[in-house]
Amino acid sequence: MEVRESIPRDILRLIVWFPLRWIILASPVSVGIAIMRLLGDLHYALSGGGKELLGKNLARMRGVSIDRGKAVREYFRNHYIDRLLIFVFPRLDAGRVKRLVDIEGIENLDNALKGGRGVVLVHGHFGPVHLPLVALARLGYRMKQIGLPSDSGLSWIGRNVAFRLRLRYESMMPAEIIMADSFLRKAFKWLNGNGVIMITGDGSGTETRVGRHKAFEFLGHRVMFPVGPSLLAEKNGSALIPVFIVPGEKKPYKIIIERPITSKLEGEERAEDATRRFVARLERYVSMHPGYMHFLDRYTPGMLILDK
Repeated sequence: MEVRESIPRDILRLIVWFPLRWIILASPVSVGIAIMRLLGDLHYALSGGGKELLGKNLARMRGVSIDRGKAVREYFRNHYIDRLLIFVFPRLDAGRVKRLVDIEGIENLDNALKGGRGVVLVHGHFGPVHLPLVALARLGYRMKQIGLPSDSGLSWIGRNVAFRLRLRYESMMPAEIIMADSFLRKAFKWLNGNGVIMITGDGSGTETRVGRHKAFEFLGHRVMFPVGPSLLAEKNGSALIPVFIVPGEKKPYKIIIERPITSKLEGEERAEDATRRFVARLERYVSMHPGYMHFLDRYTPGMLILDK
């Protein structure tokens, strides 16, 4: 969700990072998540123009016929859960992970690791994006994440309170974050040691782009996607496996680890084809759960959608 800096937003940051954070830390994990959902409902109730914009963006998505009001409410809920779930990550041991999520397709990851060249788990900014990383790490998989945390454009409170404390909590996650704009020698070394790298396959959602990007058809419009995840897997001989998190049937969430993406093409066309296949899979999940898409507010011409 793209937000504008303002004094009310800074006041909200102080409330979230101090009294609210302390309440969530003192509460059971399930209660903490319920509080985050409630914040989303509150924002939904108070957001007039925001709801209208999101509804328009949903309307321009080809193949999405879900109830728009329900999807917009889910979008607000997911925003707060995604941003604040970091408070409970230090308490998520293997037992709590198993109570919170089901994992489908774990055999796809296990089989790929038998190849000995590591695995690149490619995912979108979709759902509580760090939960699969933490869950798999707690279950014993050797995980790292390629990311790009930034305080660019934030207010003084945003930089020195919210961003600083977020980095402190991210450092407590059981997986190191490798900066996407740095030389990726550490990532190749990790893969060569048969480790698992998680990386987003839909870019940053902003005008900042790291590495080579290419336009692909996504929900009826041309959108830029990074080719980097496919290139990383190809150069190292690692398996490229899409992973998604969706609402669970019996538990709050389900992590879906799909079969590896393969391509019969060669050279640069191979990485582009693999990226196209990931985009098609991401499109399928967004069609089913559009409220889980982080960049729904930017799915508009001139932003995510390329001008025609």
